[in-house]
Amino acid sequence: MISVLYVDDDRSLLEITKLFLEDTGEFQVDTAESVHHALDILQQRIYDAIISDYQMPELNGIDFLKILRVKYPELPFIMFTGIDRDEIAITAYKNGADFYHQKGGSPEVLYAELSHKIRKSVVHYQTEQAMRETGRLLREQIQNASDFLRILDTDGRVVHDAPSTTTILGYPENFFMGKIVDPYIHPEDLESVNLVFEHVLMRKKPDMPFECRVLRADGRYIEVESLAMNLVGVEGVDGIVVATWPAPAWRYASQEVHICKKRPAGCL
Repeated sequence: MISVLYVDDDRSLLEITKLFLEDTGEFQVDTAESVHHALDILQQRIYDAIISDYQMPELNGIDFLKILRVKYPELPFIMFTGIDRDEIAITAYKNGADFYHQKGGSPEVLYAELSHKIRKSVVHYQTEQAMRETGRLLREQIQNASDFLRILDTDGRVVHDAPSTTTILGYPENFFMGKIVDPYIHPEDLESVNLVFEHVLMRKKPDMPFECRVLRADGRYIEVESLAMNLVGVEGVDGIVVATWPAPAWRYASQEVHICKKRPAGCL
């Protein structure tokens, strides 16, 4: 159920809109007859979306939107007005309105379109929130990881590195920041690793495992297993996340046995 606060100084329109929206079974609608009344209600609870008239006494819909955006910068907001003026619509969008919806016409069509815009704005908002939370949690995981965890930008440069990465490999903290990691991958494994990166970046696969050898600070190569994931566009991450851990020692009878050397396709 999507919770909606509808603000309008026209009491009859408040009742009609509430009736049409709640009749769909998708919405629960509370109403307010002024911006001040709405702000009082918002002190008590928050809604999934706000619908507001433009022309109201004391404070209009743009005033309400500006006040709302200070505390709730992304909360879905739909300007619902009978005034057909481009400058109002432009001002509404500039101040962060999700939609500008004109009153009038067939009630069935009017409220079907309004319902669609509410639903669309709420789904977009909830998706953005979920992606942001995913990014926050992943950042925390990267920061506290015991294995290698790093984020690469689309050019392959390290933009975030877990402290454990440099600890395990023996380099100073933040040593890899801003660097392309190619020089630290064994030359025989580099082509297959870059192929994995390309596949993940181009979303041919959202995530891919691979194996290779990486260079420690003491000049030795160690065998590792990795998983690359494309989280480009996810707020808080926005890059290719690579989780890496040392390969089990029992898999290799000697230093002459190398998975990527035996399988040039990089375990694809």
